Amino acid sequence: MTKTKLVALDVDGTLVRRDLTISLAVIRAVESLRDAGIAVAVVTGRCMAELTDFRRSFPWIRYFVVSNGATGFDAQTNTAFYENHLPLSIAQDIERESRRYPVMTEVYADGVSYVNRDCWEHTERFGAAFLHHSSLVEGRVPVDDVGALLTARSSDIEKLYFSFETITDLPKLRAFCERFPVDLVTSIHDGLEVNQKGVEKGAGLSALCDYLGIPPAETAAVGDGEADIAMFRVAGLSFAMENAKGDVKAAADFTAPDHDADGAAWAITQILSAKEV
Repeated sequence: MTKTKLVALDVDGTLVRRDLTISLAVIRAVESLRDAGIAVAVVTGRCMAELTDFRRSFPWIRYFVVSNGATGFDAQTNTAFYENHLPLSIAQDIERESRRYPVMTEVYADGVSYVNRDCWEHTERFGAAFLHHSSLVEGRVPVDDVGALLTARSSDIEKLYFSFETITDLPKLRAFCERFPVDLVTSIHDGLEVNQKGVEKGAGLSALCDYLGIPPAETAAVGDGEADIAMFRVAGLSFAMENAKGDVKAAADFTAPDHDADGAAWAITQILSAKEV
């Protein structure tokens, strides 16, 4: 069996429990990868600022692929080793269309998530009250108008994220987005994520493999969401969490226990065992 040299870990629904905490068992399991000489990367839909609290548990993790693969970041050198951002003109067109629906629009750019202040003050309307959790709140920058922010920008963004007051509006906005060269993912919180075409976690993981000179066959991936399927296709070994939907589990080599049952720790144990074969 090919030995694993790099492990890519999703955050929400994988390392993080339903209550947005990380268990000591999972922290120790991730540390065991480091101790075994295996490179560890966080591959997530979050932006870097949303990982501020998370990184306090893992200050030693160096590699991050954020916003579903839009940016690869090396924390040791404080530089991006990979960027594939959503063209500003496309973001502007989609944001304008989104105003037809009662949605909370987030603009992921500059390492943070910009959100309309009035929506941020009423996130419960959009099923997004969890964003005020202490582990996530540092990632949000409320502004008066994200549309005006996009109009004033001169550079591309990482992604758009929409939370819906009425979930039946999601397929309507998704259909509009499909007119553009974009990649679309429905998050575990029923949000719509919009990235540049070709930007997904698999592309981000591939870019990291190139950066580190590690063949994809010598990687393992652990995740739970629709966005993680692309990562599973790249990795040599893949684990979906029990809390994942059926199509996500079908795309993985193995199914780990639920994230509330420290399933990520179990998956890491299997990866380490395979490394020793």
